[in-house]
Amino acid sequence: MFLPAQKRKIKFDESFDPSTLNEPKIKLPIILRPDEPLPPEFLPAEGDTVVEGFRVQVISTQNLEQANRLFAQLSPLFEGDVYIIFDSPNYKVRVGNFLSRSTAEEARKRISALGYKAAWIIRTQIKRLSSSRRP
Repeated sequence: MFLPAQKRKIKFDESFDPSTLNEPKIKLPIILRPDEPLPPEFLPAEGDTVVEGFRVQVISTQNLEQANRLFAQLSPLFEGDVYIIFDSPNYKVRVGNFLSRSTAEEARKRISALGYKAAWIIRTQIKRLSSSRRP
């Protein structure tokens, strides 16, 4: 059987020149010796790095306004390292990003002197501090 559509000639665009293509460079795996530091592009971003550490929990309350007031009071005293964590049904106000328990204890004593005698130290995930802010 002969179909009229087969009579139509198809024209191909032959103006394409493959020699003008700009191929991306192939990136081979980087092999490092054990004593070599990581290249900068493989280092974790400073603000995104999380490590095991300590914070001081000041209060746990169901009252968001109370948590916000305490947050505003403590933020200037602790360089903004004050957090409100919602763990249903409580708002927990925590202070610090301490790598050692001893520095967390110093902060707990400062907070206790402000009248929050029930503040305690907890082990948790913390933000890694930049080298200029490390205690």
